[in-house]
Amino acid sequence: MRAPTPRPEQLVRTRLLKLLGEAVERKVSLISAPAGYGKSTLLAQWLQAQDASLPFAWISLDEQDNDPVRMWRHIVEALHRVAPEEEGFGADVLVGMSAVGNELVEIVFPMLMNELAELPLNAVEQKLVEIALPMLINELAELPHRVVVVLDDYQFITESECHKSVAFFVEHLPANVHLILSSRIDPPLALGRWRARGEMMEIRTEQLAFSEEEAAYVLNEMMSLNLGSGEICVLLEHTEGWPAGIYLAALCLQGRDDKQAFIARFRGTNRYIVDLMGEEILVGLPEEVREFLQVTSVLRRMTGSLCDAVVDREGSGQLLRELTRSNLFVIPLGEEGEWYRYHHLFSEFLLDKLKSSRPDLVPILHERASAWSEGVGFFEGAIRHAIAATDYERAGMLVAHHWFGYVAAGQSATVERWLESLPEELTTHDAALLLVRAWICALSGRREETENLLESAQSIPHQGPLPDGTASVEAGVATIRAIFGFGGVQNMVEATRRAAAPEGARTSPWSASIRFGLGSSSYLSGATSLARKQFEEALELIGAGRPLLRMSTLAYLSIVAAEEGHLEEAESLVYEARALVERFGLQEVPQSSWVPIALGYMLAKRGDLAEAQSELESGLSVRRRLPGLSPWPTLIGLAALTQVYVARGERDGARAMLAEARTILQRYPDAGIFSELLERLERKLRTPKSPKGQLDDELTERELDVLRLFDSELTTQQIAQRLYVAPSTVRTYIKSIHRKLGVSSRKEAVKQAHSRGLL
Repeated sequence: MRAPTPRPEQLVRTRLLKLLGEAVERKVSLISAPAGYGKSTLLAQWLQAQDASLPFAWISLDEQDNDPVRMWRHIVEALHRVAPEEEGFGADVLVGMSAVGNELVEIVFPMLMNELAELPLNAVEQKLVEIALPMLINELAELPHRVVVVLDDYQFITESECHKSVAFFVEHLPANVHLILSSRIDPPLALGRWRARGEMMEIRTEQLAFSEEEAAYVLNEMMSLNLGSGEICVLLEHTEGWPAGIYLAALCLQGRDDKQAFIARFRGTNRYIVDLMGEEILVGLPEEVREFLQVTSVLRRMTGSLCDAVVDREGSGQLLRELTRSNLFVIPLGEEGEWYRYHHLFSEFLLDKLKSSRPDLVPILHERASAWSEGVGFFEGAIRHAIAATDYERAGMLVAHHWFGYVAAGQSATVERWLESLPEELTTHDAALLLVRAWICALSGRREETENLLESAQSIPHQGPLPDGTASVEAGVATIRAIFGFGGVQNMVEATRRAAAPEGARTSPWSASIRFGLGSSSYLSGATSLARKQFEEALELIGAGRPLLRMSTLAYLSIVAAEEGHLEEAESLVYEARALVERFGLQEVPQSSWVPIALGYMLAKRGDLAEAQSELESGLSVRRRLPGLSPWPTLIGLAALTQVYVARGERDGARAMLAEARTILQRYPDAGIFSELLERLERKLRTPKSPKGQLDDELTERELDVLRLFDSELTTQQIAQRLYVAPSTVRTYIKSIHRKLGVSSRKEAVKQAHSRGLL
């Protein structure tokens, strides 16, 4: 999370630093060039040249950050570090521990929570992370000074949701924030639009390449090689100004008598330069140093004790410090000097050399790194190295043992990547891994796949508890069915009993989850008081590293409290749940839709109908995009929104919600309280309505969503697919739009809407 420290022997790029200084007035700077062009070094030099009035939030990205939850949590953490507390940034900062034991500083913005409902964003089209980003942007806008946010090594980000969130962040950046993207490739963002608007400054390969004057300064003034201008020009031509190539060539030239001949055979492609780097640089190093460099090339990041374990000897920490001082290939991470990494090209060269010369040693080294990582609690590293060692049995065991901590922290995408890295034969014949896959599918709304995986897990003989602490395969299957309720309410009740039977002790790691299932099944069966008791017990058992379960439990308990008439308690509970979403970066997790549904439920009970409608529609839009999610939060939201529409005189909107709820009940006929509840609401709608007021003529947000699609040639079926609702629901909306606008066709509706300023 910290910038690399510039080294004194690196050339200060004055002309590029000037460009960066001028770019602060724009929104974005893009530094795009292949590896070895000094992108990170340039930014580190600029950072060092600034005074405290221009703080930098530096995020060094890697493959593990290719997960929206992780990426934005790291960005928020970095921003908190550079925002001075005396200026009020993040007044309600909370410090928590992640599931793997690393201390994280999280930022929440409770003062801005009420603004969320007023954002003019289409709930269907916007991603979850875009719901939370405006709060971060508003908080940044209140800072009395500029802030520079650096996303270094952005080429590791490939997930479309990550790119969309960054694009939204750029489009809404306040004037006092400047974003820098440093990448080996152009990111798939709106570069053309930003360029056309004059909002982006670019530094590319041609600017980063050394000029003749810069190369001469490095070679002769800094490295004392006394080369002639002709030799420098030849070297520049062969390297095409590639800074890493110039530095590597300079190191190779030190102490040589045949400098001219060496330069003449120096080639300008990366492959030749890297090959030459190994042949010329490694040869001059002591044997034990060459061995250390090759053996530790399997590591992305290094610290003394980790290297000791991999090379099977002591003293690595001192050697790392010596290597940092003696050449350019070992880069310290942060100011503490405990963690390091190799220059990317150097690391790739070393690893390639190791694989070609001693391929049998590579998996052994990864196994050692995996064992060390597991021993210190770095389970991500343990799993990654086990996979690299092709020790899939060990990797599978580690995933089966430690997966829940990551899922409970909202990092399901990380766990799913691990599973995809394992052989299919392993993940389809191991009951524990089948249950992990079932959890991932259930959380992401893949209901049918979840059921197939549960059946497969039950068909595999397995004696005793599972690695994650589950009492048995049967208990694990029952827990999933109890929590998600895909089989209906009665099935849910029976599943909770089966799950709870072997998990009686409160010390069981699954006790809180099972009590959540008990509370949910009790509420859906109409036993509200019993549901409260189970949810309260669950909260007592949920640790700090399980924010996803705690958030869901708080939201559900808020609904119970609101139903009982305890509105102050309900409000406190739901805002605590929303704070967890912000603190742990859970906006991208579908289950975070619990929060706006619970908040809308409470607001409806309090009589704040407009706000309640906005929150409920926001939560439901998330769940409509993933119709395979557990149906019960969706039904709670639809029933609540129906009552809001009735209270506002919007009977057509209420009928549309009831039609959508009825469609769900066709798939889940065993629906507990909902069958009677929907019948009661339908009877209410059949009663004569009160005289029509102004509100009855206003189009709801959902009706406006449909109206905006009238200009297209989409069919009713296609509109339903676009809005993630049933075609019958769309037809109800269309009838309501026609009635309110006094028209009889889509074409007339569009014309009337334009005349009223609705479009």
